Amino acid sequence: MPLPKLIATDLDGTLLDPQGRLSERNQKALQAAREHGILTLAVTARAPRAVYRVPELANVLDGAICCTGAIWYDTATRTADLRHPIPLPAARDLCARLSDALPGALFAIETGRRQVANSIHMQAGIHYGDPWTVLEPGEDLFTHADTVAELIVRVPGSTGTAMHEATRHIDTPGVRLWHWGNFPEIECTAAEATKGKALAAWCAGRGIGAEDVVAFGDMPNDVSMLAWAGRSFAMAGAHAEAVAAATDRAEAAADDGVAKAIEALLDLQAA
Repeated sequence: MPLPKLIATDLDGTLLDPQGRLSERNQKALQAAREHGILTLAVTARAPRAVYRVPELANVLDGAICCTGAIWYDTATRTADLRHPIPLPAARDLCARLSDALPGALFAIETGRRQVANSIHMQAGIHYGDPWTVLEPGEDLFTHADTVAELIVRVPGSTGTAMHEATRHIDTPGVRLWHWGNFPEIECTAAEATKGKALAAWCAGRGIGAEDVVAFGDMPNDVSMLAWAGRSFAMAGAHAEAVAAATDRAEAAADDGVAKAIEALLDLQAA
């Protein structure tokens, strides 16, 4: 079987360990892939700044798609291109409708450069790091956010699955909602911002076809990417939707599942 031209991988729950670190084995496997002429692209819900906060990634990535497809990030120059923002009127309308459907909902906006969040939202356990703007209760998020890459919603004590079920009836044209199972938040992006569409466009610009891509993921927002790639791996413990979309299975992120799959592709002996 010919080697792929690209490895497209989610980060949290997939390439990174449960502490958010890139293990030595995963790093070595991706470096070996590079030596075979294979590119590596991170395809993640993280904002660009949260990618470069894992310093080891700089040694193995050839680029990143961030905010679930909304932003293309050049890891070499640390420049970000917001390609699919949520229109501000749609974001405002969605906030109002989600507030009605999710009593006690707390909101934050990811602009691609910083987070804008209500102070209560921050106290509920979401910590984004610098740069961010914290507002007092009652302040309007949109007075401090000129663009919306993602709208992040949290309900203390709830889960992403429960929040998703409670908002299924909400249809805001041009906006898509994502969840991560038990993780206690949902995120909203422009409808055109999906991992699969962004990956396909990134590859098209480099003459790479779906048959030349191997993808790794674990959550519902990975489904379009896993389904598009010629070969795809759902991690052990992945959400059922990701498992159904993938062609193959990989061991858990905590067990260097990505590295083991790459080693098998390259027919390498694990160190």
